[in-house]
Amino acid sequence: MICSKKKSKILSMKSTTKLTCLVGMLIFCKSDFVVAQTTTSGTFLVSFGVSASCSISADSMAFAPYSGSQITATSAVSVDCTSGTDYTISLNDAPNSGSVYYLVKTGGNASSESNRLEITFTNGSSILTQGTAAFRGTGIGSRAVAGTITGTIAGLQTGKVAGTYVKVMTLNVVY
Repeated sequence: MICSKKKSKILSMKSTTKLTCLVGMLIFCKSDFVVAQTTTSGTFLVSFGVSASCSISADSMAFAPYSGSQITATSAVSVDCTSGTDYTISLNDAPNSGSVYYLVKTGGNASSESNRLEITFTNGSSILTQGTAAFRGTGIGSRAVAGTITGTIAGLQTGKVAGTYVKVMTLNVVY
């Protein structure tokens, strides 16, 4: 029995010694491997696009009551375009006759002179009709007044029926 324990102890010591050597070699190899590492680098592109966009709004153009004399009213036109975006604003609606638009009595008919008032629109220097550039500019990234449209109802339009006369105008902004 003593012999068997002794033999077992010797085998155990040999195994332990072999194991210690193996672990030592792994540590040595591992540290050698770390030292042998190299670093290389590469690049990648990061990009982002900002799309051009615009929105447009205008104040209501409210006239004083018509008494047969020429009257004017204005509407401030505002635009909100992405910063750096060039834009052009124009009227979308075609005039009823030449450069004249009709304000039509609510419930009335534009073909009857007594149910319409003639109006022209300007931007301060030019008469505006469909597609004529009213204002040009470059967006600043927030809402800004692009300009003012002036409406003029000609004088001496007689025989008009009492009531409210309206015209809904559409503006285009091209950017």
